[in-house]
Amino acid sequence: MKNEIFEQKQIILKKLVNSGINISPKMLECVLNLKNPIKSINTLIKETSFIPSFKSHLTETIVNELSNEELRKTLKRALSKSLPIHLKEETENDVKKTLNILNVKNINNDIEPLINQQLIEPNELDEMSKATANFSTVLTPNTKKNTEPFHGTTKSVFAFKPRAKDYDSQFEIISDPTGKLYTNGEYEDFYQLTVDKYNKLRNLMKKRPEARAATNINNIYRLSNNVEISTIGLVENIHHTKKGNVIFTIEDLTGKISVLIQNNSNNLEILNIMERTFRDQMIFVRGSYNPGEGGRKGIIFANYISKIDIPTDFKPNVSPDPLSIALISDTHIGSKEFEEDLFKKFLNFLNGKSNNKVLREHAARIKYIVINGDLIDGIGIYPRQNEDLILSNIFDQFNKASELLSEIPEYIKVFYISGNHEPVRNAIPRPAVPSKYCEELINLGIVCLGNPSLIKTHNVNTLIYHGESMHDLNRLIHDLDINKPTETMKEFLICRHLAPVFGEKTQLAPINNDLLVLNKIPDIFHTGHIHINGIGKYRNVTLINSGCFQAQTDFMRSFGIIPTPGIVPIVELDTLNYFQLDFNKFN
Repeated sequence: MKNEIFEQKQIILKKLVNSGINISPKMLECVLNLKNPIKSINTLIKETSFIPSFKSHLTETIVNELSNEELRKTLKRALSKSLPIHLKEETENDVKKTLNILNVKNINNDIEPLINQQLIEPNELDEMSKATANFSTVLTPNTKKNTEPFHGTTKSVFAFKPRAKDYDSQFEIISDPTGKLYTNGEYEDFYQLTVDKYNKLRNLMKKRPEARAATNINNIYRLSNNVEISTIGLVENIHHTKKGNVIFTIEDLTGKISVLIQNNSNNLEILNIMERTFRDQMIFVRGSYNPGEGGRKGIIFANYISKIDIPTDFKPNVSPDPLSIALISDTHIGSKEFEEDLFKKFLNFLNGKSNNKVLREHAARIKYIVINGDLIDGIGIYPRQNEDLILSNIFDQFNKASELLSEIPEYIKVFYISGNHEPVRNAIPRPAVPSKYCEELINLGIVCLGNPSLIKTHNVNTLIYHGESMHDLNRLIHDLDINKPTETMKEFLICRHLAPVFGEKTQLAPINNDLLVLNKIPDIFHTGHIHINGIGKYRNVTLINSGCFQAQTDFMRSFGIIPTPGIVPIVELDTLNYFQLDFNKFN
């Protein structure tokens, strides 16, 4: 019987330590005297996790908020008896009882399985031993203090102190398409969109040293002799000959001209560039102009080609403060395949409910979260979607999302942009989700934005784009792969446009201001949509595709998409170092 009680104490104490809950020895004895103490302690841990004001110490206020009546009454009785007392009269005995359980040997035995599961760092054992030693010193206090009331409790070695809470949110919405998307859908709107795209990309190209002397196409046609020229234009079409030559046409606001790249050893570099070039892309061409004869138009024999790209000396901004940003997308709440358990593990992580010291330190830094579209699964998005839904009402999906996101600590600022599953138009740029759907999210302080948006958080610029056009680029460039999203993201940066080709699968809104041109280079570039994680850098820009929280659906399976749910990328804003947390490996 004694062994059984001792084992119960061991299990209960380990549960309390792992959960970061401080409980007095007398209150612990009250719990042990219940009919089912282990079940009671599980209930206590569960209920306190839903109390926002709970900070690891069981106070009378916290106890009063417990919904389990029997447990609440038991703990209130214990609290009523825990009045200030002299150490030698009561606390010494109770502390000894606890220390009989909480000794170094038993800690090692109980926590060792957690180390093997990589849920706790081995060096945390040293901290626990120190905590026990410090607690033991209470038994032999300075004699001058023997008559003083004892108010102390053991301090949990798993206490969570979020440093991000000490900093005010500092953010700015640099660009958001919401409210700027007026169009009649007429031919003139498409024309104005193309002209605006050309002018913006041309201005970016002109910043390259070699492109500053570029002339327009109409001026080239006025030349009557063979001469070296350079020009800028949008690619209209590309043709590969049997001999391996490449012929393509570029266009500016004054006309069109053909360009030939001969297949020889001198042109290997530019031939490789053309392998990753497609129509509607802005390029710079330098070469020899042949005016043509017999009424034939002239042609450029190219010997150099370049794209806008990111400058090689780009230096990203960093935060002066030790804070981090977590990047997620594609939760698809409402779907039968929504990985709610994984998402709750993420929420627990944010609240510091981890046995691993390193994880708690990472959680303590998080000041911002970005939800990059497809928060909910929506309705009528793809054929027979209703068969994949557990919540078939759009408002129910948003209510469930609000319920879950309400568990994010209030000191963390959350940004949410619209994806292709949200109740907004499908063409991009896309406005923010209308407030009638996400009013509860707004009441939580979540900032709802359109797609794409650029935000500044503690001095760091993050471009948030759901990623609809990634599929187009993967089809157009032969060596791009859906399983390597950062390679596709690099092409967006090279083109300096988020949907560089017109007329493919991605629907583009015909507005007179092309909001998909990347005028400003981001420090962090965040995409989602394809449900596959990717992380890396390109010319000092941090590239993140944040995967999803949805298991494979039949619709995904039909496209050969194997998702990577439950993996969350985190970027440290002060260093732009990054890492990923795989919540599939968390208990």
